[in-house]
Amino acid sequence: MCSLRNKSPEFLSKDTISFGIGILILFLCLLYTVYKQYDIAENKQKTKGEVIQFYHSTKARYGLKYSYLVNGKEYIGSTGVSPFKCNDGSKGCVGQSFTVYYSIDNPEYSTIDLGEYEKYKTTVEFFQ
Repeated sequence: MCSLRNKSPEFLSKDTISFGIGILILFLCLLYTVYKQYDIAENKQKTKGEVIQFYHSTKARYGLKYSYLVNGKEYIGSTGVSPFKCNDGSKGCVGQSFTVYYSIDNPEYSTIDLGEYEKYKTTVEFFQ
């Protein structure tokens, strides 16, 4: 008769536990991202925002930071992008205004509509 009680838990090595924790963290981050996007979609308001920074975050990743006002309070949002230039030659359209959609319940949750430059976004958006 085979009993699991007599077997040592070798299959639960530190590497296995670390991998499981890593997967759990990734899943929770994805769940949080989906929740924020769902909140924006369900409680959508729009305002004007301005791209304030184009940055190189890691070896192959770039991003934009943008600011927008809701009820007199300034918020900062960000999105991943591929490198691009605006028609005026500015990298990432820094200084340009675009429509920002945010959640009326949680104004810190937002997404920027880059118009004709939307194709350069690398951030996955689950809801429109």
